[in-house]
Amino acid sequence: MNFVIVILLIIALFAGYFIWNSMKKKQMQPEGSVPKPYPKDELRIENVGPGGVIHLVHIGAELEEFDVDIVAKHLYRSGDYEWHEIEAESARGKVWIEMEEDDGLQITITLKKLKLRDIGISKSELEEFRRNDEGEITYQNETYCFEESDRATFYRYGALNAGEEVEYWDFENDDGNKFISIEKWSDGSVDVSYSESVKDHQITVFSLGSQSKD
Repeated sequence: MNFVIVILLIIALFAGYFIWNSMKKKQMQPEGSVPKPYPKDELRIENVGPGGVIHLVHIGAELEEFDVDIVAKHLYRSGDYEWHEIEAESARGKVWIEMEEDDGLQITITLKKLKLRDIGISKSELEEFRRNDEGEITYQNETYCFEESDRATFYRYGALNAGEEVEYWDFENDDGNKFISIEKWSDGSVDVSYSESVKDHQITVFSLGSQSKD
């Protein structure tokens, strides 16, 4: 009888340790980061790093098709949430692609860099969007509604020892496939970008390049 009790206690201890270890790993996982259910050497946009090459089709109003050479992969973090920005070169010029997990992988490509005057607002008006938590802007006769505003840390090349603080404002059109993003950096400079969503079938990964460690 004592032997059976000892065995049961050992089983209970192992079970308890397994549950504790699983809960600990879950708590350590950032909210905006999802464990990768695929090999790191698989040809996927999530695995691409500097030196990688991808092919894009049906991009923008003119349904352009072009190759993209990856130059760098950067990281944004806001609280427990994080997303990546791919910086690249193409025949059409500089390309920025953002990836984030939000009920599945969401991918956007920046098609134009704008100025605040292009969307009819000033720096002072940005704070009004934040205070009111609502508002809208107009670009090329289309309305974009305020979605969110927050602060994040930008890690160039994903280097966690050198973060730069940035404030951001996001706007979205009614169809949810076009976006205006505004970033205000610590030196006071402001970046404004126009981007559109990209689907998996529009992307072909030719090579991964050097992969990130995350």
